[in-house]
Amino acid sequence: MSSAVDDESLLVVAARAGDESAFAELWSTAQRQAFGVCYHLTENRADALDALQDTQLAAWKGLASFEGKAPFRAWVLAIARNAARAVVRRRAPMGMIFDEVGEESAVTEPFEDTVAELADLRRALATVPDSHREALLLWAGGLTYEQVGAALEVPINTVKVWIHRARQRLQAELGGG
Repeated sequence: MSSAVDDESLLVVAARAGDESAFAELWSTAQRQAFGVCYHLTENRADALDALQDTQLAAWKGLASFEGKAPFRAWVLAIARNAARAVVRRRAPMGMIFDEVGEESAVTEPFEDTVAELADLRRALATVPDSHREALLLWAGGLTYEQVGAALEVPINTVKVWIHRARQRLQAELGGG
Protein backbone atom coordinates (compact mmCIF):
# COMPACT_ATOMS: atom_id res chain seq x y z
CA MET A 1 0.00 0.00 0.00
CA SER A 2 2.81 2.40 0.88
CA SER A 3 4.32 1.84 -2.57
CA ALA A 4 1.01 2.75 -4.25
CA VAL A 5 0.77 5.92 -2.16
CA ASP A 6 4.38 6.81 -3.02
CA ASP A 7 3.74 6.13 -6.72
CA GLU A 8 0.63 8.33 -6.62
CA SER A 9 2.55 11.11 -4.88
CA LEU A 10 5.27 10.98 -7.53
CA LEU A 11 2.67 11.10 -10.29
CA VAL A 12 0.96 14.09 -8.66
CA VAL A 13 4.27 15.95 -8.44
CA ALA A 14 5.03 15.19 -12.09
CA ALA A 15 1.51 16.16 -13.21
CA ARG A 16 1.73 19.44 -11.30
CA ALA A 17 4.93 20.13 -13.21
CA GLY A 18 2.98 19.73 -16.46
CA ASP A 19 3.61 16.06 -17.24
CA GLU A 20 0.46 15.09 -19.14
CA SER A 21 1.33 11.39 -19.17
CA ALA A 22 1.58 11.41 -15.37
CA PHE A 23 -1.84 13.04 -15.17
CA ALA A 24 -3.21 10.50 -17.67
CA GLU A 25 -1.99 7.69 -15.43
CA LEU A 26 -3.58 9.30 -12.37
CA TRP A 27 -6.79 9.92 -14.30
CA SER A 28 -6.95 6.28 -15.43
CA THR A 29 -7.29 5.21 -11.79
CA ALA A 30 -10.44 7.28 -11.33
CA GLN A 31 -12.06 7.67 -14.74
CA ARG A 32 -14.37 4.64 -14.70
CA GLN A 33 -15.77 5.33 -11.24
CA ALA A 34 -16.07 9.04 -12.00
CA PHE A 35 -18.14 8.16 -15.05
CA GLY A 36 -20.34 5.94 -12.87
CA VAL A 37 -20.98 8.76 -10.42
CA CYS A 38 -21.72 11.17 -13.27
CA TYR A 39 -24.02 8.69 -14.99
CA HIS A 40 -26.05 7.90 -11.91
CA LEU A 41 -26.44 11.54 -10.96
CA THR A 42 -27.25 12.87 -14.45
CA GLU A 43 -29.30 9.82 -15.45
CA ASN A 44 -28.14 9.75 -19.07
CA ARG A 45 -24.98 9.01 -21.00
CA ALA A 46 -24.65 12.31 -22.87
CA ASP A 47 -24.86 14.41 -19.71
CA ALA A 48 -22.58 11.98 -17.89
CA LEU A 49 -19.95 12.34 -20.60
CA ASP A 50 -20.23 16.14 -20.38
CA ALA A 51 -19.82 15.97 -16.60
CA LEU A 52 -16.90 13.56 -16.95
CA GLN A 53 -15.15 15.94 -19.34
CA ASP A 54 -15.77 18.80 -16.90
CA THR A 55 -14.38 16.59 -14.12
CA GLN A 56 -11.20 15.79 -16.01
CA LEU A 57 -10.61 19.43 -16.89
CA ALA A 58 -11.29 20.58 -13.32
CA ALA A 59 -8.94 17.92 -11.94
CA TRP A 60 -6.16 18.99 -14.32
CA LYS A 61 -6.64 22.69 -13.62
CA GLY A 62 -7.10 22.16 -9.88
CA LEU A 63 -4.24 19.75 -9.33
CA ALA A 64 -2.38 22.36 -7.31
CA SER A 65 -5.22 22.30 -4.75
CA PHE A 66 -5.06 18.52 -4.30
CA GLU A 67 -3.75 18.10 -0.76
CA GLY A 68 -3.25 14.34 -0.79
CA LYS A 69 -5.24 13.78 2.42
CA ALA A 70 -7.30 11.18 0.55
CA PRO A 71 -6.42 9.18 -2.55
CA PHE A 72 -6.50 11.02 -5.88
CA ARG A 73 -9.51 8.89 -6.88
CA ALA A 74 -11.54 10.14 -3.91
CA TRP A 75 -10.73 13.72 -4.81
CA VAL A 76 -11.77 13.13 -8.43
CA LEU A 77 -15.05 11.52 -7.37
CA ALA A 78 -15.90 14.60 -5.31
CA ILE A 79 -15.20 16.73 -8.38
CA ALA A 80 -17.33 14.36 -10.50
CA ARG A 81 -20.22 14.72 -8.07
CA ASN A 82 -20.06 18.49 -8.32
CA ALA A 83 -19.69 18.44 -12.11
CA ALA A 84 -22.67 16.12 -12.50
CA ARG A 85 -24.79 18.34 -10.27
CA ALA A 86 -23.79 21.37 -12.37
CA VAL A 87 -24.78 19.59 -15.58
CA VAL A 88 -28.14 18.66 -14.09
CA ARG A 89 -28.73 22.28 -13.05
CA ARG A 90 -27.83 23.54 -16.56
CA ARG A 91 -29.95 21.18 -18.60
CA ALA A 92 -33.56 21.68 -19.55
CA PRO A 93 -36.01 19.41 -17.72
CA MET A 94 -36.69 16.31 -19.77
CA GLY A 95 -37.98 13.79 -17.29
CA MET A 96 -36.82 10.29 -16.64
CA ILE A 97 -35.47 8.53 -19.70
CA PHE A 98 -36.68 5.16 -18.57
CA ASP A 99 -40.26 6.30 -17.99
CA GLU A 100 -40.78 6.12 -21.73
CA VAL A 101 -39.02 2.81 -22.21
CA GLY A 102 -40.27 -0.70 -22.41
CA GLU A 103 -43.52 -0.74 -20.42
CA GLU A 104 -45.22 -1.62 -23.69
CA SER A 105 -43.18 -4.68 -24.63
CA ALA A 106 -42.84 -8.02 -22.92
CA VAL A 107 -39.36 -8.74 -21.64
CA THR A 108 -38.22 -12.18 -22.68
CA GLU A 109 -34.59 -12.08 -23.76
CA PRO A 110 -31.71 -12.19 -21.21
CA PHE A 111 -30.41 -8.81 -22.46
CA GLU A 112 -33.86 -7.33 -22.09
CA ASP A 113 -34.06 -8.78 -18.58
CA THR A 114 -30.82 -7.01 -17.71
CA VAL A 115 -32.07 -3.74 -19.18
CA ALA A 116 -35.34 -4.11 -17.23
CA GLU A 117 -33.41 -4.76 -14.01
CA LEU A 118 -31.26 -1.69 -14.62
CA ALA A 119 -34.37 0.38 -15.30
CA ASP A 120 -35.88 -0.90 -12.04
CA LEU A 121 -32.68 -0.03 -10.18
CA ARG A 122 -32.64 3.48 -11.68
CA ARG A 123 -36.27 4.01 -10.67
CA ALA A 124 -35.49 2.76 -7.16
CA LEU A 125 -32.41 5.00 -6.93
CA ALA A 126 -34.58 7.96 -7.91
CA THR A 127 -36.65 7.44 -4.74
CA VAL A 128 -33.59 7.73 -2.49
CA PRO A 129 -32.89 11.25 -1.16
CA ASP A 130 -30.04 12.96 -3.06
CA SER A 131 -27.57 13.01 -0.18
CA HIS A 132 -28.18 9.33 0.61
CA ARG A 133 -27.92 8.34 -3.08
CA GLU A 134 -24.66 10.24 -3.53
CA ALA A 135 -23.15 8.62 -0.44
CA LEU A 136 -24.25 5.18 -1.62
CA LEU A 137 -22.89 5.69 -5.14
CA LEU A 138 -19.52 6.92 -3.88
CA TRP A 139 -19.29 4.02 -1.43
CA ALA A 140 -20.37 1.52 -4.10
CA GLY A 141 -17.72 3.08 -6.33
CA GLY A 142 -15.06 1.86 -3.93
CA LEU A 143 -14.54 4.73 -1.52
CA THR A 144 -14.30 4.10 2.21
CA TYR A 145 -16.75 5.71 4.63
CA GLU A 146 -14.03 8.21 5.53
CA GLN A 147 -13.44 9.11 1.89
CA VAL A 148 -17.18 9.49 1.26
CA GLY A 149 -17.41 11.75 4.29
CA ALA A 150 -14.55 13.87 2.99
CA ALA A 151 -16.09 14.07 -0.49
CA LEU A 152 -19.51 15.06 0.85
CA GLU A 153 -18.07 17.14 3.70
CA VAL A 154 -20.09 15.34 6.39
CA PRO A 155 -19.10 13.29 9.47
CA ILE A 156 -18.43 9.57 9.05
CA ASN A 157 -21.43 8.61 11.21
CA THR A 158 -23.69 10.61 8.90
CA VAL A 159 -22.23 8.73 5.91
CA LYS A 160 -22.92 5.38 7.58
CA VAL A 161 -26.52 6.35 8.34
CA TRP A 162 -27.14 7.68 4.83
CA ILE A 163 -25.72 4.54 3.19
CA HIS A 164 -27.70 2.28 5.52
CA ARG A 165 -30.93 4.15 4.81
CA ALA A 166 -30.26 4.20 1.07
CA ARG A 167 -29.70 0.45 1.04
CA GLN A 168 -32.88 -0.13 3.04
CA ARG A 169 -34.85 2.06 0.65
CA LEU A 170 -33.48 0.23 -2.38
CA GLN A 171 -34.31 -3.14 -0.87
CA ALA A 172 -37.85 -2.01 -0.16
CA GLU A 173 -38.30 -0.52 -3.64
CA LEU A 174 -36.87 -3.59 -5.36
CA GLY A 175 -38.96 -5.98 -3.29
CA GLY A 176 -36.04 -7.52 -1.44
CA GLY A 177 -36.93 -6.51 2.07
